[in-house]
Parts: sequence; structure tokens; C-alpha cells
Amino acid sequence: MTENKTEDKTEINNGHEPNIKTRYEFLIAGLVVVVLCIVAFATFRITSFINGAQVTDNTVPSLDMTDGTVLIDVEIKDSESYQTGEASDPSSSDSEEATPSLSEHDDITVFITTEEGDDFYKCKEGRLKLYEAPKETDDERPALMDTVTFRVLGFSRDGWAAIVFGGSRYYVKSSDIVKTEAPEKVPDYVAPEDSQGIRFFTPVKGDGQYVATMNTVAFSLPDVQSSGNKVNLKEGEVVTVVAVGGDWYKIDYMNAEYYVLSYLTPKDT
Repeated sequence: MTENKTEDKTEINNGHEPNIKTRYEFLIAGLVVVVLCIVAFATFRITSFINGAQVTDNTVPSLDMTDGTVLIDVEIKDSESYQTGEASDPSSSDSEEATPSLSEHDDITVFITTEEGDDFYKCKEGRLKLYEAPKETDDERPALMDTVTFRVLGFSRDGWAAIVFGGSRYYVKSSDIVKTEAPEKVPDYVAPEDSQGIRFFTPVKGDGQYVATMNTVAFSLPDVQSSGNKVNLKEGEVVTVVAVGGDWYKIDYMNAEYYVLSYLTPKDT
């Protein structure tokens, strides 16, 4: 009987019943494998992050050398464009500002009016092309023969003349007309009036010395919303007014033309 129990115990120890020590060994080995996998994955991610940061850094840092030599920042070209030799498109830069187009406040032509009775002109020769605006276009417009006399309302600095013919206003190139005598039948005088983008100024007689009655601003165009140059005038400052148009004064200031809205009075008053 004792021998049978001993044999049964021997069979259990020989593998018929799992050994507890063996179980723990397998469990520990599995945990070690899992830990090694986690460490390997973390190492891979850290290495990839470091390499990626080095690739995206395309600028060589500047260094001040002790011997007086200075290294400047040099931007490395993109590898694809460098290999193909293609230049980068400067228009794609976010820092580049688009050139703004002219608004109605910046697209203004100023005409200096002519004196009534001394405002008759005609075409130099051939046919005189008429324009509906002081801008040269290819549109077909009516033309005047060199025998026709008309009144000129005023001249602009950029070579245009505003004329009246048949009760309508047109624009011609001032280089294409010449002064002439008044016709036998003088057409009625038409006072020039401002319109969209057109301003008429009447010349000032005398020395044109005016004084600023308060601190104000002089604009490059007769419009307070124009985006051109501006200068500040101090109260009591003397300026030369060359023409007046409504509430605007055209002045000669610092060898340049500016426009002041009111706040000027003749110097002697």
C-alpha cells in the first residue's frame, strides 16, 4: 500500500500535475518580453522625433566668432527644388503684400480752370479725338475737325484738357489743341462742375499768401480719404495758395503740391 502511494506521487511529479515553479517562470518570461517590446517601441518613437526635428530645421544658426568672423544665417533650399533647379515662386510668400488697386478716393484728376473769354481753342490739324474721361482708350468716339472752335474748361498736369462742345463735356489731349480767336457766334459759357473723379480749381490772383487758422492736414489729393502723402500744418503757418476749388485749397508747400480742406485765410486779414 505504501509503495502504491509513492508511485502515484512520483507520477504527479513527473508531469501529470503542472509544476507551480514552472508557471511562475513562464509568467516572468512573458512580462520581460512585453517590457522589452515597450522599450524598443519608445526608443523608435524618440529617435524618429529627433531625426524629424533635425530635418525640418533648414537654417544654420549664426555664430559670433572670437576672431572677428561672423557666420550669417543661410536658408537651405528645399531638396526637391534644389535637385530640379526650379526657383521658388515669390508670389507664394505669405509675407508679400498685394499692391492695392486705386480707389475712387485716389483716382482723381485735378483741372485748373481757364479764364472766361480766353478759353477758345481748336484742333492743331486733322481730326481731334474726344474722350469721355481723361484716359486714353481704343473706343470709337466722335472727332472734331480743325475748323471747329470750342471752349476749354481747364487743363490737368498730366496732359488733358476738359472741353465743352454741343452742351456736353469731353476730354482731349492738350498737346493736340491750340488757342484761337473767339468765333463770330460765341457759345454760351458753361461753368465747370466737379464730377466723379474730376475736380476743378480756379487760379488765385496775387501772391496767394494764406495762414493756417488751426492745426490741419494737407493731402496729396483733394479727398480726405486718399491714401497718398500727407503733411501736417501748424496754426499760424504761412503757405502759398495757387488755386481754390470749393472748400479745398491747392497749395505749393515744400516744392510740392498739396490740398487743404478749409482752415486757411488770406495773410493780411
